[in-house]
Amino acid sequence: MTINPSGRLFTQKMEQLVDYVKWKNLSVETEQKLFTYYETKYRGKFFEEESLLSEMNESLRAEISLQNTRMLLERVPFLRRDVGDGRDEIFIGRLAMALRPQYYQGDSGHDMFFILSGKVDVFVGDRKVVSLYDGAYIGEVALITKVLRTASVQAVAPSVLYRLTYMDFHQILDEFADMKTRIDELAKEMENRLQVTAKDPKK
Repeated sequence: MTINPSGRLFTQKMEQLVDYVKWKNLSVETEQKLFTYYETKYRGKFFEEESLLSEMNESLRAEISLQNTRMLLERVPFLRRDVGDGRDEIFIGRLAMALRPQYYQGDSGHDMFFILSGKVDVFVGDRKVVSLYDGAYIGEVALITKVLRTASVQAVAPSVLYRLTYMDFHQILDEFADMKTRIDELAKEMENRLQVTAKDPKK
């Protein structure tokens, strides 16, 4: 065989995409977005990743998940667990397995985003407030406090992001009482600061 199975599947996927674009008579701009999305997501290979991971034990799934995400998670101070009770690695592994890849674009909500690669612009309303790059994150307040994030995230270059949802995060916390206590205390501090800011925006 001159091409490996995953590469062959990717080629077939792209051929189907070409036929779909012609059938829908899509604009050149939309066509380029579609091809960029698939190239960013699959990077020349096509795997049924969820199916592959489902056949592995939890230890292997965590190890694989941490390959690309450990650096992202360890950048966030409140996600670090250093108790030394043998469960520190289990905690970060659970977080890694809870991350969901998002390709090209994210949106607003009760979630936290980690940027593995690319560039995203952050908007409040129609106003751009900052650009974020590889290794950055956004949405920690909404993840902790359940306060709806008012900012939206839009990719301005082919990007790979990971999303940690409020529900997944707090389900993990239920298994780690020390981290749940820490996050609850942090949530109270954040909510108090938000209330003060709402009363007096200058503070």
